[in-house]
Amino acid sequence: MGRGRIPIHCAMLRFIGGASGPLALCAAAMICVEVLAADGSKPVEPNATKDGPVSELRREAEHGDFNAQYLLGCCYNGDFGCPKDPVEASKWWKKAAEKGVADAQYCLGLSLYLGQGVHKDTVEAAKWWRRAAVQNHADAQYFLGLSYCAGLGVQKSTPLAIYWLHRSASQGNKAALELLSKIGLAPG
Repeated sequence: MGRGRIPIHCAMLRFIGGASGPLALCAAAMICVEVLAADGSKPVEPNATKDGPVSELRREAEHGDFNAQYLLGCCYNGDFGCPKDPVEASKWWKKAAEKGVADAQYCLGLSLYLGQGVHKDTVEAAKWWRRAAVQNHADAQYFLGLSYCAGLGVQKSTPLAIYWLHRSASQGNKAALELLSKIGLAPG
């Protein structure tokens, strides 16, 4: 593995459970950077220092590495010595989202929906969730289904809500399965 590159399996991790998920990915980012350190880089400190793992991620992100941009956004969502900074998290997720990273599109959608680090905008949130959903991101499919169900950011549409919830459930999203079961439309 080349120095300074985030392993693709780390960048492709999906998170489960909505807003708590990015914290898990920040942990994955730190593990990935530890792998880089084992590859001959400097020792990794648990806290973000001038030469720590977050600084290395930032350098890669600033040079256009979309994996690093996404993971840096996750780190700025808070944890592992990184100060929680929703503005920075949203900024880095947007950069990666614009390059087609489904996980970043999902995270950016959450930020927009909740108004964390950006102005609350349910229309933009649904737009980013749709982009991730068409890439088979189960959590984005779930939130897009909820959006269609409630008419938040999109025109209310029961058929589209059911469509996206079924797609999410077919990938094992438990929240989508439970919701479909409650309304009597669980996949069979």
